[in-house]
Amino acid sequence: MAHGLHLSQRLSLQQVLAPQLQQSLALLQAPVLELQALVRQELAQNPVLEEVSAPELARQEAPPLTDPNDPQEPPADVKFDPATEKPSAAPADDFEAEFNRLLQMDQEWRDVFSQTNLPQRASEEDEERRQFMFDSLVAGTSLQEHLLEQVRLSELNAQQRAVAELIVGNVDDRGYLQSSLEEIAFSAGVPVATVAEVLKVVQSFTPPGVAARDLRECLLLQLERAGRRDSLEYRIVDQHMEMLAKRRFPELARTLGVDLEGVKAAVDRISHLEPRPGREFSSEEQQYVVPEVHVTANNPEVFQFSPAEIRDLNRLLEAWAPLLDSPTPEPARPPEEPVIANGEQTAPSLPALWATPPVDSFARYVWTALADNTRQLARDYRRQPGEPARQALVRALCKDLNRLLTGPSLFDKASASAVTFSRETSARGREHPQGISRVKLNRLVLEEAFPRVFLPNSEEDYLVSGNNDTIPHLRISNTYKDLMARPDSSAEVRDYIREKIRAGKFLIKSLHQRQQTLVNIAREIVRRQREFMDKGVSHLRPMTMAQVAQAVGVHETTVSRAVSGKYMDTPQGVFEMRYFFTSGLPTAGGEGAVSNESVKQFIAELIAQEDKRRPLSDEEIVRLLGARSVIIARRTVAKYRSELNILPSHLRRAY
Repeated sequence: MAHGLHLSQRLSLQQVLAPQLQQSLALLQAPVLELQALVRQELAQNPVLEEVSAPELARQEAPPLTDPNDPQEPPADVKFDPATEKPSAAPADDFEAEFNRLLQMDQEWRDVFSQTNLPQRASEEDEERRQFMFDSLVAGTSLQEHLLEQVRLSELNAQQRAVAELIVGNVDDRGYLQSSLEEIAFSAGVPVATVAEVLKVVQSFTPPGVAARDLRECLLLQLERAGRRDSLEYRIVDQHMEMLAKRRFPELARTLGVDLEGVKAAVDRISHLEPRPGREFSSEEQQYVVPEVHVTANNPEVFQFSPAEIRDLNRLLEAWAPLLDSPTPEPARPPEEPVIANGEQTAPSLPALWATPPVDSFARYVWTALADNTRQLARDYRRQPGEPARQALVRALCKDLNRLLTGPSLFDKASASAVTFSRETSARGREHPQGISRVKLNRLVLEEAFPRVFLPNSEEDYLVSGNNDTIPHLRISNTYKDLMARPDSSAEVRDYIREKIRAGKFLIKSLHQRQQTLVNIAREIVRRQREFMDKGVSHLRPMTMAQVAQAVGVHETTVSRAVSGKYMDTPQGVFEMRYFFTSGLPTAGGEGAVSNESVKQFIAELIAQEDKRRPLSDEEIVRLLGARSVIIARRTVAKYRSELNILPSHLRRAY
C-alpha cells in the first residue's frame, strides 16, 4: 500500500449554528453581569451603536418616527449618486426601505423601555452612592498571609523561619496542617525535632488552634490557650473524644466519676470552641447577584368594584328578589284532611300564603353580608326605580362588596351552593390562598356566582416585570445615520455602515427578545407557584422545564438557558430561577405530588418541634409524613436530613 499525500472530495450535510443564532443564545444564557460585558464588547466593535445613560433616557422625550430636518437619503435636487458615479433616476440601492424599518424598530425599542413599570435610577446622587458601595468592597486577608505576617514578627532564626513558612504553606483553609512532620522535615532538610519545635511556635499564633493535625489537637490547643488545662472539658477532649463524638453522656459521667449535669455543662463549653480555626479567614468570595425579574404583589385596590363595573343591576336584584319582596309569612296552619267525593280523593285547599321561591345559599350569604342601609336602598329601588336611587344603591353595593373582597375566602361558602366555577377559579380555591391571591379569588367568585352582572377584572394578583434598569440601553448613532444620508458617501462607506447597522439591529432585537422570554417564563412560574408566593417554601409545587416550555411556546432547552444563573426577587425572598424546578413525591390520595423542597421543609419543622429527650427517628418521620399523605422511603428521609445538615436521632438526644 502506497503512502503519500493525495486530494479527495467528499459531500456531507452538517447542522451548524449561524453566528447570529450563537450570539442570541449567548445573550439569553448570560446573567446580567456577563450580559453587560458582552454588550460592552459589542459597543467596542460596532461604532454605529451607542449607549443611552439612564438619566438621559428618563429625561428625553420619545422622538418621532421621522425627522424632516434629518435627511435619510440624498436631497431631491441631487441628480446623481456618488456611490455609482453615474447619473440615474433610480435610488442608489434598496437600503431606504430597510433604513425606515430600522428607524421604526429603534423607536419601538425606546418605547419598550419608556413604558416599563420599573423606576429608573432617580438621580446622579443614587449613581454615586451605588458606586461608593462597590468601591468600599475590599479583599480580605487570607489565613496564610496572616500567619506569614506573624512568622516575620517572631523571634525565629533564618532556618526556623524557613521551616515555619513551609509549615504555613501546608495549612489548609480550615486551619489544619495537612502534611506530617516527617514530610516537612524531608522537604526542609532538617531534623524532625526542629520541625516539631517550630510547629509549637506556629501553633501559638492566632487564631487559636491553628496548625493542628486533627480536631482533638485543635480543641486542646484552644483550651490550653484559655488556661483550662485542668478543667473537665480538657479531660473529656483529651481522653474520651470518641464518647464525646457519640454523645454518650451517661457513660462519660460514670467513667469520669462526675454527675451528668457536670458533663452536660462541660460539653456545652466545648461546643463554644472553634472546630475550624481558619473560618474567619475563609477565602470564599461573596456572591453578589442582581435579580433579573421582580415579582410584587398587586395593589388590592385594583380588584375593587367600581360603579362602572356593575353593568346589570337588575340581574343582581333578581337573584335577591325573594328576599326583597317576600312579606313576613303568616303562622303555619295545620294540614287539612283530604276530601273524598264520588269515591275519589281530592287535594286539600291551600292556605292563602306567600309562596317564597328558593334562594341560592351563596346569594343569601352575600345579601346578609350587606349593610342594613344597602338592603333598604335595594328595596327602595325595587319599589320605585330611578337614576338617583340607582346611583345611591350602586355606591353602597360597591362599598359592601369591596369589604367582602378583603375578608375571608368566599370560595368554600360558594362551593356549598349551586354555583359552578371555571377551572381556574376551582384551582385557586383548592389552594386556600392568602393575601392578594385571596382578594383575586374573592373577585372571581363574585363574578362567577352572579354571571353577567359585573365586568370581568383582568388584573393579576402578582406583577412580573423584568429588571430593565440593569440592561444597557442601545440605539443607532445619529452620526452614522447622517453619514449614511450624505450624498458624498462612497459605496464602501455605505456597505460598511449597512453591515454594522444590521449587526446592531440584531443585537437590539436579541436583547429585547431575551427580556421578553425571561418575563414570559417568570410569569408561568408565578402562575404555577402561586401558593409559594403566598405561603412560602413549604408550598412549593413540583414543576419541570418541559411544562413551562410548553406553556410559553419555546423549547425546553430555551427555558434551561434562560433560567441559568438568573435570579428572581419574590415576596418570599430572592431565589435562583432554577430553584422553582423541582421533582416531586407522590401523595397517598394520588391527586398530585409534593415537591422535594416542601418535604425538606416538613422534615425540618418536625425535627424543630420534636421532644429533645426523645428525638424522632427516620422511621417515625416517615410515619408522620404519611399522615400528611406524603409517601416517602426511610432512606429518602435520611438523604434529605443529611442535606439539611441535621444529625441522626441518637446524636440529637438531649439528656
